[in-house]
Amino acid sequence: MSRSHRVALMLVTTWILVSCTTGVAFAYDESTSTIPAMTEDNCGRCHNPYGYSIFHGTTAIGVHGGYTTTTYKCKGCHTIHDAPSDGVLLLPAATVQASCESCHDGTGGGGVYGTIAARGLTVASGHSVETTSVIPGGSAATGGSASMTFGGLNGTLTCTDCHSPHGSDLVAAYQGDRYRLAGSTTRLPQIKTHLLKQHPGNSPTGTADYGSDWCLACHQGRSSAQTVVHNHPVDSAATTTTPFVYSRVAVLNASGAWTGTTVANQTLGFSNQGYLMPYPRTAQQAGHAPICQQCHEDARSVGSLSTTGTQALVTPFLVTMPDGVETSSNPRFQNFPHESTNYRMLVEAGATQQLDDLCLNCHPTSQLP
Repeated sequence: MSRSHRVALMLVTTWILVSCTTGVAFAYDESTSTIPAMTEDNCGRCHNPYGYSIFHGTTAIGVHGGYTTTTYKCKGCHTIHDAPSDGVLLLPAATVQASCESCHDGTGGGGVYGTIAARGLTVASGHSVETTSVIPGGSAATGGSASMTFGGLNGTLTCTDCHSPHGSDLVAAYQGDRYRLAGSTTRLPQIKTHLLKQHPGNSPTGTADYGSDWCLACHQGRSSAQTVVHNHPVDSAATTTTPFVYSRVAVLNASGAWTGTTVANQTLGFSNQGYLMPYPRTAQQAGHAPICQQCHEDARSVGSLSTTGTQALVTPFLVTMPDGVETSSNPRFQNFPHESTNYRMLVEAGATQQLDDLCLNCHPTSQLP
């Protein structure tokens, strides 16, 4: 073997050893369909149960829970003696965000933040992580912006203000838009908690389900129960005793067909059938306002109402590869609420402004007063 070949082999071997044995993992790529052999002695402490954890439903928690006397997941995220100056957290990077992005790095299109830019597009809106502590609509008193002290650098918003890295205090699992690949032709809808905390931003009031009340924990001034300013009606605990949530809404019963019939208690995820509301409202929609996520979600085409508003034509949900790999996907990206190609993370909008298209999903022109 030549010297150059020996050097190349050493580099490859070193990369493999580092990626599966050190505390800081390389950015993962959720689109990978090859399942390498793993054990608890190497990559298994992250991808638990054995094999890629993404194929094991709600029980797949990797390093974010399932700690026992015989596991050794802690050192996957913490370094005991030589951590950077990050307070008492002993994280492998200088900040919470940097530590999370040791694995959840979107620069290659396989994570949360950075995915859109990695595809050569412009990010139009997103949560400002570790750059601000100001919340738009955060003031319950005025409806305007308000400041909160978060867990990030200098009190700014960071990943752990919304997510629980140790898998505690979590909302109920729900089916979102994302899926995982178990093979080249298999799509698996993801039913997860996404490690979302019941107390985002350390809110004193817990939220068991992901829905409007989860968003309102920080954006308190956006509630339709506001008395100082008026907001668009939103289904929440402040407006009804049984509000719709992400996993329980009324959706149209046929994708891609003109229909005015809805089905109650369906998930908003993995479908575009929950973003159009025929007028007048159906029996399943009666007594309910939209939830926040029916206006704010990943950018997509949802379809249109008929001229009278009595029926709706849904643009079919189409995702064949995760996170923007396929340009024809609808939605192309499944990164909400991290970042979006649309203005203010609206489902339908331009890059710099809101368009009437969003309003016409529920308010046909023929029915306007």
